[in-house]
Amino acid sequence: MARRNLPPLRALQAFEAAARLGSFRLASEELAVTRSAVSHQIRQLEETLGVTLFRRDKQRPDLTEAGHDYYPVLRDAFDQIEAKTRAIKPPPENVELVVQVYVTVALKWLIPRLHDFERRCPEIKMRLSTTSIGWDFERGEVDAAFLLVRRKTPGLHYQRLFPGLLSPVCSPDLLSGDAPLRSPADVARHRLIRVLGADEDWRVWLDAHGIDSRIIEDGPIYDSYLLAQEAAIDGRGIAMSLSPFAEDELRLGRLVRPFTPGVRHVRDWYFVCEGAERSQPKIRKFEAWLREQAAADPAIAALLAEQAQADRPA
Repeated sequence: MARRNLPPLRALQAFEAAARLGSFRLASEELAVTRSAVSHQIRQLEETLGVTLFRRDKQRPDLTEAGHDYYPVLRDAFDQIEAKTRAIKPPPENVELVVQVYVTVALKWLIPRLHDFERRCPEIKMRLSTTSIGWDFERGEVDAAFLLVRRKTPGLHYQRLFPGLLSPVCSPDLLSGDAPLRSPADVARHRLIRVLGADEDWRVWLDAHGIDSRIIEDGPIYDSYLLAQEAAIDGRGIAMSLSPFAEDELRLGRLVRPFTPGVRHVRDWYFVCEGAERSQPKIRKFEAWLREQAAADPAIAALLAEQAQADRPA
């Protein structure tokens, strides 16, 4: 039987990952190698094939015509190998992981990404808890949490993910009309929509702009940021968003950010768990995955870059 004439497997993996993720950096993180190693392996594949697979004259590498032709074949082959490997392996013991998270964060950021975690860790069964009261690590009700944190509790493990950034959002209709939003002071002529238990958000933003925070006292109150955003979409006032959890509505034009950049919250976003439980495989895997997702989110990167630019001295 003739010997198979195949390119190196690592080079094929590097190309498939970079093509699927649209980034050499993300491919390097997935494959646990350096970015330069991914680039070298793809160059090696291109030399083996005698064609160019990526255009490298842009910040984001684009597939060439040959790359577009080659990628689906490799993607399907790796998908079949992965599926068959999972099918023939003995079924793993199901492990439940309960994560406490705000409902807005769950719907607007975490759930759309969970398929990736489930693909990588099929033995872990995720359960999200979005209750706003009554949960506790000590009673064993949750294993981990993804939260805004200001004060840290002794005995818990905290991994900072990204800073909290505050940005008012509103219907595009409020940019014009009888009381158009042209400067931060103009918010005083509109109802400021509040989230129950989070009046601090508006106070931080108003104080940063030198505006009397007492103007928030007459605004309507909703149980979640999600409901507050929906009220803003309906033109009922201006809501405060905690980036990057209004990105879908902003991209679709249902909401706009009338003022940029955002203002740093006094709280940051953290992964939290019991310190003594951090070494559990299910918790360790989820923490590593969550850190990766936060680092790879272009919306978070853009907001941080915007904030950094604003912080630079004139």
